[in-house]
Order: sequence, then structure tokens, then C-alpha cells
Amino acid sequence: MKALVASHLYPSPLSQTSGIFVHNQVRFLRAHCQVQVVNPIPWFPLPGCGRWSAYRRLPRYQIMDQVEMWRPRYVTLPRRIAFSWVWRSYLQALERVEVDRPDVVHAHVAYPDGLAAVTYGRRRGVPVVLTVHGGDIKILPRAKPRWRRRVQEALSGADAVIAVSQQMRDLVVELGCVPDKVRVIPNGVDCQIFTDATARAPGTDAWQLLYVGRFDVAKGIGVLLQALGRLRRRRHDFVLTLVGGNPNTGTGAQFLDTVTALGLEQQVRFLGEVPWSEMPRLMAAADLFVLPSFSEGLPGVLLEAMACGLPLLSTRCGGPEEIVDAEVGRLVEVRDVEGLERALDDMLDNYQRYDRRAIRRRAEERYDYRRLAERIHQVYAETSTSTK
Repeated sequence: MKALVASHLYPSPLSQTSGIFVHNQVRFLRAHCQVQVVNPIPWFPLPGCGRWSAYRRLPRYQIMDQVEMWRPRYVTLPRRIAFSWVWRSYLQALERVEVDRPDVVHAHVAYPDGLAAVTYGRRRGVPVVLTVHGGDIKILPRAKPRWRRRVQEALSGADAVIAVSQQMRDLVVELGCVPDKVRVIPNGVDCQIFTDATARAPGTDAWQLLYVGRFDVAKGIGVLLQALGRLRRRRHDFVLTLVGGNPNTGTGAQFLDTVTALGLEQQVRFLGEVPWSEMPRLMAAADLFVLPSFSEGLPGVLLEAMACGLPLLSTRCGGPEEIVDAEVGRLVEVRDVEGLERALDDMLDNYQRYDRRAIRRRAEERYDYRRLAERIHQVYAETSTSTK
């Protein structure tokens, strides 16, 4: 079977972590079928415009982990100007790539990727599988009526929809998608790369807290810093490392004033974006993983931390509720500074209650990519059979 994966989210020399979850899924799908990737990227002719101009330097063709990948250009503007028409340019980008006729097209994100892929598949008589991840279902449909209609067109046109969490499935159905064609298959983790680490004995060193993700207000970083500021009044035995980046600056500059105002200069450090290959080492050096987001689908970073045996502290913002329970960590309400502070204090004081080996076993049993790739391939097979 030949599968064509279409996603504007994919790792590149500009960002090794953007869309890494798509690439990792593709790596394991290769055991079941032949996979080619089309990663449309913005066409932006003007120099000196930061990351937008930087897209011009990306190679149009690349082989990554033995996977062929094309990067055709499509027109999309900053600040989502004329966003409801972007899918047409995305479709043209797909059609410019000369690949063998696939047996199935798999698009990631409902819009613009999904709608363009549905039209591409319809013109070629090829079934389309669409995976929805989070913002494409939780944010776009609520932002503007036109965007909502585009998302609904993608969902109704797809032959099968994969939701990464039960909450995402429910939202997809609310948007009018036929329930019978929706499958819940979570994001995954490579448990051979992310391995359990030996926990340090409590009290031997400062507790190592880790956050991985965008340096963005919506990720709850400001709330986390406020919680740590309160926690610092009682204890100083912790260090928070934030790994990731701001899509525009790549740094945590917008939060540095907060760090200084709260007196957390010795407790907080921003690493910025690091190669994904470095993440297992960073997670192995941590004691506790924190993700205080305002909204999430099914965060892959939680699964990676779980595979390393780390207890998890996150928010009730969607997907984390399906990952985190009392055995693996704690959940607090979104934007709850005091609740986050109390949870951190309690988890550090009672760290021995968490069995890191049991946390890792759950990742292996439920989220390893090898198991999930089999389930995705089964969706491909069922979809291809039903559309013949």
C-alpha cells in the first residue's frame, strides 16, 4: 500500500520540533506501507521578514529517516489574512508534486491541510484519512464562521477521521462529522528512545522541574511562574527548565520581566529550542514534568515524559485528562495559580508515592508508536476497501 502524508507541520532545518509527532508517526508507518510526505510551506518573496523569509532557504526535496519529502510552496499570509481561501493554494501545492498515485492520502490538521487533501483525493479517486490534533477543532471553528465552515467541509469530505483524544472525537461529532467514521487513536512515543531514568533520592539535590513547548501565554507559562513565585516563599529546592521557543523570537524574552519581579532568577532558566534528539537526555535528568496549558489535544510531550517515568502535572484542558490520573501525577484547573502551587508542593513532598516504573509501563502499553502504527494502517486498509 502507498500512503501520501500531507502536513504543513513537519520538522525542517528551521525547526527540528515543528510537527515532530507527524514525522515520528510516519517513521513507524513505514513498517506497514510505503510512505511519501508532502510538507507545503509558505511562499514569501520578501527578504528580512524573520521566519517568513527563512522559508525560502528550505530545500524543496529531502530524504529524512529514509522517507521522501517534498516542500512545495503555497501562499499563506501572516496573521491569517484571507485564511479561508488558503486551502486553494495548498491544494495547488499538492498537485504540483509528482508522486506515484497513492492508495490513501493522510492529512494532518483539518484546515487548510484537510480540506485541500479531501479535494485532492476526490479528483484522483483516492480515499482520504484526516487526523485532527487540537487547535484545528478547538480554536478555528470558534474564531470565525467561515473558518468553521471550512473545517466542517474537511470533516464531511474525509473518508475517515482520526481524533487524538476522546474529547477531540466529541468535538468533531458536534461539528457534524458522522460518528461511525471517527476513530480515536492517540499521539504516540518511541519508548526505545525515551527510556526510564533512575530517580535521585529526595533531598540530594534541587528538584528538577521541566516544561517543553512553545513559549506562549496560552501554554500557561505565566501562570506557572506565578505559582513558583508563591512556592518560593516556603522553599528554594527546585529549578525549572523551560525548553521550546517562541515562534517569532525563539526565546522566553516576554517572560523574563516576570522572572525578575518574582525573584526567580536562580530557579528558572530558558533553554529555547533544542534538537528533538536531545529531549530524552533532558527528560532523563528531570524529576517532574509540568504542562500548565490553557488548551491541548493530546500532548506528545506528556507521553514522552511518561515514557521516561516522570510524574506529570498538567491542567484540565482537554487531552491531559485522558493521560493523567493519580497513579501518574496531578491535574489542576486552567489558570489556577494557587492550585498549581499546592500541587507542586504536594508532589515534591510526597514524591515517593509515584512509581516511575509503573508510569513508564503505561506509556509502553498504551502509547508506543509501534502499536499505534498498526492501528493507523488498519484505518488505511479499511478505508481503501470501503471506497473501492
